[in-house]
Amino acid sequence: MQKYSKLFGKTRREAKKDMKFASHKLLYRAGFIRELAAGRLEFLPLGYRVWSNIIKLIDSEMTAIGSQRMAIPLLQPIEFWKKTNRDEAWKGLLMTVEDSKGAEFALSATGEAVVTEMVGAEQPSYKDLPIIIHQTIAKFRDEKRPRGGLLRAREFVMKDAYSYHADEKDFMKTYQDFYEAYSSICKRLELPFYAVIADNGALGGDYSHEFQIPSKSGEDRIVKCTKCDYAANIEMAEFVKEEINKNEEIKELEITDQKWEEAQSIKQMTEFYKRPESNMIKTVAFKRKDGRLVLAVLTGNLEVNSSKLAKAVGESELEKAEKKDLDNIGAIAGALHAWGYEEHADKITYVVDESIVKSKNLYGGNKTKTTDPKFVNYGRDFKHKIEADIADPGEGSICTKCGGKLSLIKSIELGHIFKYDHFYTEKHNGYFVNKEGNKKLMFSGAYGIGIGRTLATTVEIHNDEMGIIWPKSITPFHIHFVTLAEDNNKQAGEVIKKIENEGFEVLWDERDTGAGEKFADADLIGLPIRVVLSKRSLEAGGYEVKLRSEKESKILKEEDLIEFIKAFYS
Repeated sequence: MQKYSKLFGKTRREAKKDMKFASHKLLYRAGFIRELAAGRLEFLPLGYRVWSNIIKLIDSEMTAIGSQRMAIPLLQPIEFWKKTNRDEAWKGLLMTVEDSKGAEFALSATGEAVVTEMVGAEQPSYKDLPIIIHQTIAKFRDEKRPRGGLLRAREFVMKDAYSYHADEKDFMKTYQDFYEAYSSICKRLELPFYAVIADNGALGGDYSHEFQIPSKSGEDRIVKCTKCDYAANIEMAEFVKEEINKNEEIKELEITDQKWEEAQSIKQMTEFYKRPESNMIKTVAFKRKDGRLVLAVLTGNLEVNSSKLAKAVGESELEKAEKKDLDNIGAIAGALHAWGYEEHADKITYVVDESIVKSKNLYGGNKTKTTDPKFVNYGRDFKHKIEADIADPGEGSICTKCGGKLSLIKSIELGHIFKYDHFYTEKHNGYFVNKEGNKKLMFSGAYGIGIGRTLATTVEIHNDEMGIIWPKSITPFHIHFVTLAEDNNKQAGEVIKKIENEGFEVLWDERDTGAGEKFADADLIGLPIRVVLSKRSLEAGGYEVKLRSEKESKILKEEDLIEFIKAFYS
């Protein structure tokens, strides 16, 4: 039993002005977290209890599928990162330090390299496989724009798991086990979720699923088919590209007189040509880390997906090009050429979207100050080496799987499971000895879920205008017990002891303050059950009991109160 008067970290009436998200505001106001610096959060006792309960919940799911706990150091030799070029792929996010001898270490950002080296050093045989291990460890990522308190932090704790296998078939069995375990975690947290096809990004490999929680606060976007089970992160989403002017005969290229200021934007071009946006050629400029440009070419009705574009040119990420970057090749924003700039060929990579490849008789793409081409056809008038899907799907795009319509959903990524095959084992001595005594590379995978983000996401979903509504699986205490008169404290102490003897934890608000303040704090903190002992409740026959998720309360006798609590948490 914890007396609220002695609890470290009390409620606050107002959130800070820079707190934008519900979870950030409510966890701060309810006394769960405080902020040390941007992206670095402190957990007060209430927050730590939830944080610990999440770890226990996740650990129980890991144990159920045969995973064993382990731990690795926070400081990792930079050489491990360099073996797979992850130091470059993580550049900008990876934080490093040097010891007194000048040795460089990466602060833990992910653990695939270290764990694979550790497993390989044990020289496992086929009899030892599969190896499935997990840990809970602090992560450090130098996020440029930390946001939402725990939703995107620079320092956070994550559950990592890793698995190693003799063959792909055995790996896929464990992958499915983790898929189901993560689904179970979401269900136990009472979170709606989609398991979507995702991009591995800087972590490597080529197959993964994210567990996405639909939320208006989400920074991710996913697509979900309204007709079939297809779901994907927008970075991997496939959709049917319209074949523009499919039934037209291919026309001869024409050069149209057009004043510079008449048609710089796609909207201006549609007005000038009196044709839809889909008939226009759009070119958008990005740049690599070394400053070289990547020019994305697609039809005017589509938007570039920078992650798809980066993957097409073998980069982990790209930045939007600035005016100075365009000046270096003599290009002008609003009139980027879909071909040309031959004198700067070493500074430019063109990537052409499928929408251009499939279409006929398009407009624009090589505008000058006085002219613009029309009836442009790819393959005849221009062609580039890289052709790929680099476009975002729009709301209502056509599903490639069933022909249904795709819906766009904002979401929060809760967890991610990865299939690596030999991506890490090949570079990190990840061998096992097979039945014939030969060394073979292990298949591997990794499985992550953030503890703080899980906590914040749960609050994003489970709250109302009064405060947090904790799911019973991770609530910091089971019962919020309120006494409204000091002379009730003896009776309260006795019944609380009986409740605790049944295995339930109680937060007791015994402060000498008004009922309104106590009830407001109880709603803000959000424990699943509130029990009130007062003169009025005793006159009515016992204890006033109210579920946080409901508006109405009821009076229960002591023996009925205990049974009610046991039934609720059964």
